[in-house]
Amino acid sequence: MSTVELRLGNMFDGPSDLIVLPCSTAGTITPSAREKLVHYQIPDRPRRMRHGDVKLLPFKGGENIAQFVAFAASVHDSTSSEEAIRRIGSQIGEHTAKVMSIRRVAAPLLGAGSGGLRVELAVSSLREGFRSTAHKDAALVISVLHRETFYRVRQNLFRARTATGRKERGRDSHGAVRRAVDKPPRVFVSYSHTSPAQEKWVVALATFLRHNGVDARLDRWHLRQGMDLPQFMTNELTMANRVVLISDERYAEKADKRVGGVGWETMIVQGDMADRPPDNTKYIVVVRSASVDAGLPRYLKTKFFMHWPDATVESKNRRILLRELFDYIPIPALGPRPLSL
Repeated sequence: MSTVELRLGNMFDGPSDLIVLPCSTAGTITPSAREKLVHYQIPDRPRRMRHGDVKLLPFKGGENIAQFVAFAASVHDSTSSEEAIRRIGSQIGEHTAKVMSIRRVAAPLLGAGSGGLRVELAVSSLREGFRSTAHKDAALVISVLHRETFYRVRQNLFRARTATGRKERGRDSHGAVRRAVDKPPRVFVSYSHTSPAQEKWVVALATFLRHNGVDARLDRWHLRQGMDLPQFMTNELTMANRVVLISDERYAEKADKRVGGVGWETMIVQGDMADRPPDNTKYIVVVRSASVDAGLPRYLKTKFFMHWPDATVESKNRRILLRELFDYIPIPALGPRPLSL
């Protein structure tokens, strides 16, 4: 089931797949929104829209923020309505269902500023519309700039019991509160284009993961023409819950020499690893070479890894990888201490 999060801060603070900007039906925008258009070189807004409509555009030049930008006509004649915000949420949700690249959506409090809609109604309407059409793996992050408003809305909406009697709970590092659901892990698959056979194997593995409930992200599927490759990798590494590093001799050589996309990625990964405790499990290393020593970059030689040289371990390692990605590591129960030793 799709999720909706409330976040304290600016929606431009972190990467997303789609970022939503409010406008009026006449195409007018607020001074703060106009400032974002200029600063991030966002494509010009539509001139005329119906109340509650959404216009989706590629975010050309702004891929460091998101792959897509959407203008949402949340205000008409200085007013807004629950129905219009609900329609906007529904159309945003439809985009996540139609476009595989769109899973994480960032939006402000639509209709609550210039439209005068009560904040709680704006949030609940947007959430209701989004969840009615969104892909089951999609997430909508609603950013709230003012701390007082954030805590009030969180208390009134996100900490209340749902209609089914279950509590909405869970908190992320930004204080966001979200529904406790079994959300698919977002996994970025990193590899080197060593050969057609290697690429075919990587695609088959990523396809297997997606068929088994993992939101596997692959450049072949999610990197669009014209996008900045280093920024794409940076965004995916940042938003991923886990990262599968598929290494072989060619990958290790590029990583050690800091060559190409693998070299750029290595610098990012090394920096991220340095900021994490030694027992952190975000990065999973898979060695495809027959020789482990030749197939591992120097900075990964101390890491616990999976050796996956050929098809003889395919079934076994796929099962191990799935268990790792879902944090399903069965440990025998601890029994009582024996009466005599």
